[in-house]
Amino acid sequence: MTSNNPELEAQALSTAIHEFQQANQDIQTYALVYGVAFPPLYRELRQWLGQDISNQRLSLIFDAQSEDGRSQYGPYLVRIARGAEKPSKLLTRLAHACVDDYRGVSFLFSRLPTDDLICGLSERLDALCEDGSEWQMKFFDTRSLAVLDRALSAEQRRAYLGLAKQWWYLDRYGETQKLILADETEDSYCGPLRLSEQQTEVFVDASLPDSVLHSLQLSDDDLLAEFDAQTRYRVCEGIVAQATTEELLSHMLLTNRVGSALLAAHKQEEQEEPKSC
Repeated sequence: MTSNNPELEAQALSTAIHEFQQANQDIQTYALVYGVAFPPLYRELRQWLGQDISNQRLSLIFDAQSEDGRSQYGPYLVRIARGAEKPSKLLTRLAHACVDDYRGVSFLFSRLPTDDLICGLSERLDALCEDGSEWQMKFFDTRSLAVLDRALSAEQRRAYLGLAKQWWYLDRYGETQKLILADETEDSYCGPLRLSEQQTEVFVDASLPDSVLHSLQLSDDDLLAEFDAQTRYRVCEGIVAQATTEELLSHMLLTNRVGSALLAAHKQEEQEEPKSC
């Protein structure tokens, strides 16, 4: 879906969702928004949809407001009605938010009543690892969805993700990904999500490129600013995949190697730029 044109990407996404809505009129559409990606959006939606949220068009999974109440950092669910002949204004707004920051918005298509969906999502926050440690599972951050999809067993996947018929999100490279799930009318999940040692390692390994890039952001943000998010992640992901055991055991060594790779890539770009007369 990538076109390097956010307007066209948002239009393509909203059109695809609208077409799915039209073809599946017995299934409700929701956006799951991670407030930390765009904290003022919740307030904007409250004003747009009305202060009375008892109609369940806007429902918090958990509350994490700023002190002045102007920003929401917690996840929340937005129910999106079908547009008659084209995507609704609400869908269009949320598709733009998704394209602006892929981490922060995913779209769920579910037969569950809204109350059950909200309760089901809340129940899925807790995860218990084999070593006894407890996690909050951030399924509302779209970066977690691909990891969940590959780490869970078939039965865990069906139970944990099965509160939706389909779950759409944009991956790190702007491509639309779809989790195709069972068409459930009831939620059979019973938490917490229990992860084996091997499953826990999948999540830890998946977080390593982001952790390295965060360290570089703190130490050399000027270098990272020379690359778009997709490019710097692609470089980092490649280095992590080729890293030695020593580098994987030393965050500093790994960060230095990624920084050197980005610096080399930046110098090569400068050399390839046409010289002006």
